[in-house]
Amino acid sequence: MAIPVVPYEDPNTLEEINLPRVVNPWWGLWWADQTVSGIPETVMGWLVAQGWRVTDISQDATTTPPTLYYALTKPVMDSSSVLLSLCNNWTLAANDARGANQVRYNEVLRDWKELIESQHEHFEAQVEVHNTDWGLFITDLGTYMDTIDAALYTNRINPEADYELHKTTTRDLLIGLGTTEVDRINEQFAASLSEQLQMLIDHGLYTSAVATDITARNHRDRDEQLQKHYDALAREKVGNEHQLFAQRLQLADHVQRAIVNQMNTAAARLDGWKTVADMNQKLMAYQLDVRNQLAVGLYGFVERRDDIAPEWKDMSQMIAGLGDAAGGWLTP
Repeated sequence: MAIPVVPYEDPNTLEEINLPRVVNPWWGLWWADQTVSGIPETVMGWLVAQGWRVTDISQDATTTPPTLYYALTKPVMDSSSVLLSLCNNWTLAANDARGANQVRYNEVLRDWKELIESQHEHFEAQVEVHNTDWGLFITDLGTYMDTIDAALYTNRINPEADYELHKTTTRDLLIGLGTTEVDRINEQFAASLSEQLQMLIDHGLYTSAVATDITARNHRDRDEQLQKHYDALAREKVGNEHQLFAQRLQLADHVQRAIVNQMNTAAARLDGWKTVADMNQKLMAYQLDVRNQLAVGLYGFVERRDDIAPEWKDMSQMIAGLGDAAGGWLTP
């Protein structure tokens, strides 16, 4: 009997998702030195406070006192370069996250499909084995029951037929039993009567009345002997009938014990088939339970993975800030 095997789930079909590491988007080309010259002393304080550095000083000697003019420099951010760099980095990160999510989603769908297909294959194998076991069980049960029914019929019919045949044969053997004894008794009493009558004649005592009495007594004694003989024959026939009936009961009891033994054998074989079927079912249930536990653990782990892309609202706020920063100076 073939035991269905749980279809193999190849773990190599699972694809690894390796995203590139997040790098610092800082880039030196974001910055450039901005220079101004001819700045009067009156605004120097505010400009220095804004991060400007003095690179040169010149004097206008035509004024009294001489007027100082300053050349200043300050590192400033190139907003267009920053915006381009940040947009590129955000786009790459968003696409990586979206790609990872898509790969994971497709992987889950594909494996779920394979799992469902393999489970159907496993269930079909279970049904096939179950039907085979059940078919064997039903077939054997029918065979055993037919055999038992036939044995019961034999136990009911054959002993009666055997008994009737045996009874008829025995009674046939009893036909004529005791006839010789009857003839002997009749001859004995006939001879005795003849002797008695001859003795009367020999002694001159013969009269019809005496002869009649002697004859009647002879016949009565003869009839008594015959009746005893008939009673003995009847008792012998009754004893024979009792023996026949006892033999019939013994035969029926023997056949009944044979039927019981046959039933016990059939029940033991059926229990064996049931045990095999139960073991197969338990084994298949164990395989399927372990498979489901592995599947639940695997997909639970995959499902909990979260690839978060950068939020667009953060990027939009940064772009807006860069736009404000590039709007020019604010006059103090």
